Amino acid sequence: MDETLLLERCRKGDAKAWEELVRRYWGFCYRLSYHLLQSREDAEDVAQEALLQVYRALPNFRGDSSFRTWLYRIVINCCHAKRRKEQATTEATEEQEEGRSANEETFGLEGADKVYAIRWALARLPDDLRVTFLLREVDGFTYGEIAETLGIPIGTVESRLHRARKQLREMLRGLM
Repeated sequence: MDETLLLERCRKGDAKAWEELVRRYWGFCYRLSYHLLQSREDAEDVAQEALLQVYRALPNFRGDSSFRTWLYRIVINCCHAKRRKEQATTEATEEQEEGRSANEETFGLEGADKVYAIRWALARLPDDLRVTFLLREVDGFTYGEIAETLGIPIGTVESRLHRARKQLREMLRGLM
């Protein structure tokens, strides 16, 4: 079914159309959330929250951008909100960072397989680079779609992708 028709049916309260929309986009929402939050439980919670926000806001979706771009912006915002909430309730952020550094060294020395090494490296990228990289390389967004989703110029998308790739190469050089 065409996405425009599907969205219109959802706006009219068609439960089957909503189920189809969730089926189409659940994986995208979950994967992006997981890469940003590094927790399956948090990713599932955020994906659900994002889809709930989409459901509530769908009548107001004007279509100025693509649905996918709008949805990803909501997911990213939900991830940031989740992080802010966790940081507000966490006492020992510095202690956690020290623990992560020790784990990184151990992980690298153990020579994990490629999948885990890539996940390890992605988790260490700054959020802005990670999101840009994932939108391009995992989800196949165009530079224009990434710029629209993140609200940044295309030149910034290009520079973030360059920096993300460079940092990933440097982190993975000794592992692979």
